[in-house]
Amino acid sequence: MSNDASTYAVGGGRFAVGADRLTLLAVLVVGKLLDAVSTVTVLSLRDDVYESMWLTRTLMGEFGMVEGVLVTVVLAVVGVVLLAESGAVVARLVPDEWAPDRYPAVFRVVTYCSAGVWYGCLGVHNVSFLF
Repeated sequence: MSNDASTYAVGGGRFAVGADRLTLLAVLVVGKLLDAVSTVTVLSLRDDVYESMWLTRTLMGEFGMVEGVLVTVVLAVVGVVLLAESGAVVARLVPDEWAPDRYPAVFRVVTYCSAGVWYGCLGVHNVSFLF
């Protein structure tokens, strides 16, 4: 294990794949779309399964199943983007000693990737209701 800064997901380090915002956004959107598609599919095919998230249930009731889930996708992606990009704000607001040099980029990568993986896992979990 090394604390060498080159191992972070910036500047061509060991984990450099996905360091640009477009790729990170793609990871997030693919994960959330897997969750959304699996939600609509399972709710369409099973009568004994319900949406457990209050916001998604409410939006589906207001706009319809597909449209409500799409609104949820937009809200989730915008929320994660705002959170991920807040690392730059934090780095500007706190003294230099409190945030490492690459804090905003590392925070961005971790936030986008962890949210994308979480949504992907939720999608796989949803599909498991079909079996």
